[in-house]
Amino acid sequence: MEHKDQPIKKLVSVILVEKQLTDVWTYWNDSDAIMQWNIPFDDWHCPAVSIDFREGGMFNFRMEKIASREGFDYVGVFDEIIAMEYIESTSGGRKCIVEFQAIDHNTIIREIFEPDAFTPLELQQSFTDGVLLNFKKFMENKTYQ
Repeated sequence: MEHKDQPIKKLVSVILVEKQLTDVWTYWNDSDAIMQWNIPFDDWHCPAVSIDFREGGMFNFRMEKIASREGFDYVGVFDEIIAMEYIESTSGGRKCIVEFQAIDHNTIIREIFEPDAFTPLELQQSFTDGVLLNFKKFMENKTYQ
């Protein structure tokens, strides 16, 4: 049992994307793009996305295994958004913060999240790391007109 004064353990994922921050920001928040990159493992997909990208706006990302359609809806609300810097959201009472930092023509993304109490921490970490890696691949293989 957790004591009231004990901090909640947070998990952190970080990745460097070799694209400019303006492009990273655009595709991080675009529903069509999210369905292409919001994939943690090769046997999963994100078949549906609903996003109202503004403070107080809701989101729902459907995540499921391809073969069995077993999955879940990642549903929440955007608490605070600072354009091209910071997104804070809450899902199921748990906070998630995504920070963006431009370095030359690259972008560092850092995601800090409160894990759920039911899923092993290693699996939650692998899940988030996998999503960030797929975002990196999506962005770095994307051609712009």
